[in-house]
Amino acid sequence: MYKYKIKLLTIILCIATNIASAQKLIYKVKVDGKDSGTLIANKSGKKNNFTYTIQSSIKTTMLFTVEVKYDLKSIVENGKLKSSKLIQLVNGVKQTENTTTLTGNQYIFKDKSGEATTIKNSITIIVPDLYFTEPKNQKTIWSDNHGKFLNLRKEGNKYLLETGDGQNSIYTYEKGICKKVESTQAFSNITFELVQ
Repeated sequence: MYKYKIKLLTIILCIATNIASAQKLIYKVKVDGKDSGTLIANKSGKKNNFTYTIQSSIKTTMLFTVEVKYDLKSIVENGKLKSSKLIQLVNGVKQTENTTTLTGNQYIFKDKSGEATTIKNSITIIVPDLYFTEPKNQKTIWSDNHGKFLNLRKEGNKYLLETGDGQNSIYTYEKGICKKVESTQAFSNITFELVQ
């Protein structure tokens, strides 16, 4: 009877680790302290095979109204990025359309112009990971927005993502989940605060 219970428990654990899971995080977006929109980050899949989607809609007024829509979909298989596509619209006009695709043992990154760049390094951690998992011991991270690896530096329970263009972001964690992102942009400061 004891051996039967052990076998049953082992089978249940194996099944439980292979069941697909889904996680959804919703952030309130503030531009210079004013509520300006939402960011929704989704992660679905199992083990090392995930699909991430990040969608945001931000509307703010400076001298004129600016509406930014951001849509990213990334597919991870066996712990490595398989493909991703980022589209960013500003006032309805496509500003960014970037793709990263694993081809053989290297990646092809293409931007809106269609210009292709080859990336030979394996891409195992990407910006969407930052929302769902504290990036302990990570020094670099792939950014579809910038089309390159960015430096990541730990500062207590915060991580500084250095873009190289002065528009850095600070990710703050609580119990392994990103609770807040503070981003310095050219003309404003943007904050994402977890609400759900």
